[in-house]
Amino acid sequence: MANHDITFVRPEHKAACASWKKVRDFCRGADAVRAAGHVYLPKLDPTDTSARNKRRNEDYLARAVFYEITGNTKIGMLGMAFRKDPTFTAPDKLSYLLTNADGAGTSIYQQSQLVAENVLEVARDGLYVDFAEDGQQAIILRYQAEQITNWRTERINGRDHLVLVVLRECIEEPDGYGFKELIQYRELLLEEGRFKCRVWRRSGDTQSGTFEISSEYEPKPKGEAFWDEIPFTFVGAQNNDPSIDESPLAALTEINHGHYRNSADYEDSVWFCGQVQPHISGLDEGWRDYLEKAGVKLGSRSPLLLPKDGSFGYAQAQPNMLAKEAMDSKRDYMVALGARLIEQNATAKTATQSSGEQTSSTSVLGICASNVSEAYSRVLAWCARYIGLKGETTTYTISQEFIARVAESGMVTAIVNAWQSGAIRSADLVRALQKLDLIDPAADPESVIDELNNSTPTLIGGSNDQGKQPPA
Repeated sequence: MANHDITFVRPEHKAACASWKKVRDFCRGADAVRAAGHVYLPKLDPTDTSARNKRRNEDYLARAVFYEITGNTKIGMLGMAFRKDPTFTAPDKLSYLLTNADGAGTSIYQQSQLVAENVLEVARDGLYVDFAEDGQQAIILRYQAEQITNWRTERINGRDHLVLVVLRECIEEPDGYGFKELIQYRELLLEEGRFKCRVWRRSGDTQSGTFEISSEYEPKPKGEAFWDEIPFTFVGAQNNDPSIDESPLAALTEINHGHYRNSADYEDSVWFCGQVQPHISGLDEGWRDYLEKAGVKLGSRSPLLLPKDGSFGYAQAQPNMLAKEAMDSKRDYMVALGARLIEQNATAKTATQSSGEQTSSTSVLGICASNVSEAYSRVLAWCARYIGLKGETTTYTISQEFIARVAESGMVTAIVNAWQSGAIRSADLVRALQKLDLIDPAADPESVIDELNNSTPTLIGGSNDQGKQPPA
C-alpha cells in the first residue's frame, strides 16, 4: 500500500539526526552542552535515587569545564574561507542578490557564509530558488539539513534527477502581541516532466487535524511554459548529491566529547582531593563528650585543648592525575586533527612551512568551499532563467587561497623584471600581483592594463622610456 503521509522521514535522515545535534551542540558551546545534562556526561551511581546522589550529580555537571574547541575550529575555518570576498559574476538584473538574496534582506555573501557553516557542521544544506511575484525577482531560500525530511531521484535520459523534495517549515502566525508557531510542509515535485510546488498544512480551525494540501502552484520561468527540473540543490561536504555525507567536524567532536568527560572527572577529583578531613586521636570518653559539647574551632586564634598524648591532624586523598593526563593526550590529538586555534606556536616559520602545515585542515575546507561555490553558481543560473535571461554567465566563487601569500620584495622584483624584459605579458603580470593581493583579485586584468595605459602622467622624474609598456 502506498504511503501518502507527507510527514514521512527517510531512514537515513532519522539515523543522522542524533549526530547532527551533537555536532551542533558542541559548536554552539558550553551553554548548549550543559543544557543537555547527562546526555554528554554519565550519571554517577545511576541506581542511587536519593536526594544526596542527585545533588552530587548536579555538582558533577556544574564543576565540569567544557573547552569550546570544535566551535572555535569551525569559526577559524570559516574565517579562512571568507578571508577574501567571494567573486560574483552575473547580469546586472541579478545585482539585487548582493544585498537581498532571500527576500528578507540577507545578502548572498552572508547567506553563503551560513551555508558554508552548516556544511562544516553537519555536511548538509539545501538551496531552493523561488519567485517573488510582488517584486518580480527570483529569490534564494536556504534550508538546514534537519528541514529536508524526504527526497527521491529517478534516472531520466541517462541522468539522475530530483523528482521529489519535502521541506519541513516552521512559520509564525500573529496571535495578538504574540505569535503561534505552525508546522507546514513544502513539497517540490517533478510530475510528468513539470515542476509543481505544494504546501501542506493541518486541517481544521485549530490546526490539529491531518495534513492536507493548502495550496498548489506551478512556477514558470519567464518565456517558458514550465520548469523541467526542480530548482533545488543539496550542498554537501564531499559532493552535492542527495546522499548524506559525514560531518567534517565529526572526528573532532568525538575527541572534544571525550575531553569533556575527562574534564568532569578531573574537576570532581580536584574537588574531592582538595577537601581535607580533620581527625583527633588519643581522647577518652570524657574528652570526647567535652569537645562535642563545647565544639571544635579551627584556626590560629582558636587554640585546641587536648589531653596528654592526644593528637590532631588532617587526612587528605592523594591526587589523581590520570584524568589530567587523558585530557592532555586528547588535546594533543585535537591539535593534530586541525584545531590549531587551541595552541599558538610562537616559533618563527617560513611561509612554505606554514602553508604545508595547513594542508590537512584546508583540504577538507577546500572541498566544502568548492561545493558551496558550485551550488551557488547553479542557483544563479536558475535565478537568471526565472527572469528570462538566457546564455548569460553566472558564477559565484569562494576563494580557496586560505593562507595569505607573503609578497616578498625579491619575488615582486623578479616578476616586474620579467615583465619589463618581455618574458611575460602584461596580463600575466597583473594575475601574478593579484595572487599576492597587491592588485584586487576581483578586478579584470584587461581593465587594469587599460587603466594603467591611460593613467594621467605623474610628476616623477625619469625619461619618457620608463613609462612605456611592453606589448600585451
